[in-house]
Amino acid sequence: MIDFTLSKINLLILAVALFSIFSFFAFNVGQIFLVNEVKQKLEKYVTVLNQSVAAPTTCDSIPNVIPSKFVSFGNNVYYKLSISQITENTSATTRLILGVYDNRHPENVLASASMASTAQIIIYDNTTGTFAPLNPNEELILDPQAVPPRNAFYAVKTVRQGQTKLYILPCAVTANSNTCGDLTQGNKFLVNQTLPLEERFPC
Repeated sequence: MIDFTLSKINLLILAVALFSIFSFFAFNVGQIFLVNEVKQKLEKYVTVLNQSVAAPTTCDSIPNVIPSKFVSFGNNVYYKLSISQITENTSATTRLILGVYDNRHPENVLASASMASTAQIIIYDNTTGTFAPLNPNEELILDPQAVPPRNAFYAVKTVRQGQTKLYILPCAVTANSNTCGDLTQGNKFLVNQTLPLEERFPC
């Protein structure tokens, strides 16, 4: 009887150990796939922005609607997207940084991507009700789960008197409204109504 009981206990220990190993492996594999998916999405945004800045055009506008969530092994992962910039001390370039934070672990960056540019980068925020440029050490936070959602950003590149500028503006896109104008047709943005004439976007 004792041998039988011990054998059952050993089988239970083995089952628990195997389950723990499998769960640990599945979690880590899922995390790797999630990080890769998020990084690919951010790098896609950065690549398009970089191409726009480098293109020989004097005006360009790029809409970017971010996903409402990511999915990892059937689990919904809700997040926030941070957009910020830093000026590199060793050169005249500015680095635009996009980072995603998992809402479950907001202290950790899930994935990030960046681009270096000689263009002047101006990031706007509208949490106060009107669009205003952020300071270089401040960041724009997009939250697709907010009400109303902040689930898109418009990038506008302009060249005036040889100076290239890249503007980043947050948007809220729903089935019934769009706070930046028509993202599909490239119309002039509602943000123009809050900017001085000299800063309004011609494209």
